[in-house]
Amino acid sequence: MQYLNDKGFVLRRINFGESDRFITLFTENSGKVEVIAKGVRKITSRRASSVEPLNLIEFQAVKSSKNFILTEVKLLDSFEGLKYKLLDMQKVFLMCELVHTLSAYDQKHYEVFKLMHDTLCKIQEDESDEYLNSFQTELLFLLGFWDKKNDFRDEVQLTRFIENIIEKKIKTKSYFKI
Repeated sequence: MQYLNDKGFVLRRINFGESDRFITLFTENSGKVEVIAKGVRKITSRRASSVEPLNLIEFQAVKSSKNFILTEVKLLDSFEGLKYKLLDMQKVFLMCELVHTLSAYDQKHYEVFKLMHDTLCKIQEDESDEYLNSFQTELLFLLGFWDKKNDFRDEVQLTRFIENIIEKKIKTKSYFKI
């Protein structure tokens, strides 16, 4: 059996079956991984609050025949300060969507994990939009989509560049009308 013992950000969750969820995590040591959280949608589940989007968790998972199954979860940081204001939520969901769509599964990217953590801490302290723009350009650079020789003229050009890479519109921008 293969074990996974790591810490990571919850990027996305999808309901599955009657009481389970697929959880997409961006981890410190393994990159983007998907785990199944069995029984997490039951009202008696103690793990339900820990596997909410954007939470930083420490977890253990066991590889079954097809997927990893979440066995232990410990909440490290919920970034609670970012979950009260709509403008902060826009930034957070955009970050999660970009990391999810631009990064590949099972590819280690410690720099991206650190970038995400540092940016969330900065946004929590100061609500400036400059952190989000620098996050996007640095993410593109770290994942090999951009070479930093040319700057983007504005946020529109940056958004179009990202949408060309992922070959679809960024959902967060349409949900929040950014």
